[in-house]
Amino acid sequence: MKRIRFCLVVSCLFAGSLAQATPYGMGGCGLGSLIFEKNDWTQILAATTNDSTFSQGFGISSGTSNCLPPEKSQTIAHQEDFIIHNLDTLSREMAQGQGQSIRSLAATFHCSNDALPVFSSHMRDSYPKIFSAPGAIAILNAIKEEVKTHEDLASSCPLALI
Repeated sequence: MKRIRFCLVVSCLFAGSLAQATPYGMGGCGLGSLIFEKNDWTQILAATTNDSTFSQGFGISSGTSNCLPPEKSQTIAHQEDFIIHNLDTLSREMAQGQGQSIRSLAATFHCSNDALPVFSSHMRDSYPKIFSAPGAIAILNAIKEEVKTHEDLASSCPLALI
């Protein structure tokens, strides 16, 4: 019984952090996500609007209404999966500013080989800021924000801008 309760709590925490990684809330993408904010109580209205107007299906197939096209969605899922499964090693290597996990993370962002030394040192310098965020998805978002705001990395790591 304790295991079931633990798994339920962990899955709820993960679902909350996953919702923060998307441009829409728990109600999903579609017209409702454009009309209503990501507040907890408005997500019922957003989901109802998405369902009743069929805008979610259109948004998913066309990549509009806060819905990401499949290739971008797959890229983000791959990046999230990488962070979740390599968080301990990545944390250690980022603190040192070198290692295979940092190179692999840079590869998920399609960083150029020339950008690897800059990427590694910037991750080391930004470590306190990146790892102040709770949870793997929040850490991924913090890493992406650091890459976006670094002039050289923003142009050398195109998939970090998704």
